[in-house]
Amino acid sequence: MLVRLAAGLLLLALLWWAFRLSMALRWSKVERERRRAEEQEGGRVVAELPLPEGVSFFVADASSFRWDEHRLARAAVRGARLLLNSAVVATAARDGGDLPPPPAPEDEPGRERWEVAVYEEGGATRTIRCGSVREGISREAARAVFEALRAVCAAPAALGESAAPALPARSD
Repeated sequence: MLVRLAAGLLLLALLWWAFRLSMALRWSKVERERRRAEEQEGGRVVAELPLPEGVSFFVADASSFRWDEHRLARAAVRGARLLLNSAVVATAARDGGDLPPPPAPEDEPGRERWEVAVYEEGGATRTIRCGSVREGISREAARAVFEALRAVCAAPAALGESAAPALPARSD
């Protein structure tokens, strides 16, 4: 009797493991299809943003950036800040553009919250949440988003000047 019970529990455990594996593979396929659809629309996936509600893509195309349901025209970007718990890690602004003062840093012990603040031409500010996953995943996503925005700020063509090569990204 005890042997049958142990065998039944082992069978249940193996079935549960197989079910979880199949669901993980299905989720990976759905994410790959979503990414492929984004890229077929003419955009380039810059980063996968690990958010509590799921993974979101930050996509750059020739004229704008897209993430979740948001869209931001490249010409509207005035500057950007890479933020860790609201503390400024890096800043990029177009030539001659001053950005508003940064927010006061928040102290959240044991937690890393990465965000990118985007400053628009009209004075609006948008915050792109890049997650709070450890092991550098959120940091790398935030860095990729910030570098894409920094390249827009450094491009003279975005300001209506002659098309010159973009300035190389500086390492912080």
